[in-house]
Amino acid sequence: MIPAVGSPVRVDMFFAPQEGMSRGVSLANAAAAGIAQGDVSPENMVGLVEAGIQVKASAAVERAADQTLGTLLDTVA
Repeated sequence: MIPAVGSPVRVDMFFAPQEGMSRGVSLANAAAAGIAQGDVSPENMVGLVEAGIQVKASAAVERAADQTLGTLLDTVA
């Protein structure tokens, strides 16, 4: 639901993608640390790929939220 003009706008739509990017980076760091210690297991390799996908997906969500907010502001203005 879109809030009425003049009501406070929730910015939760920006926190979720940022959290997703943070989780992706943490996953990449953990997988990279394992690989650096010589553990070239499938779990670490998949972890790196998964981390990259998570960061890219979260960035796409943040771009969409930014564009949506911009469109709403243009409509209200």
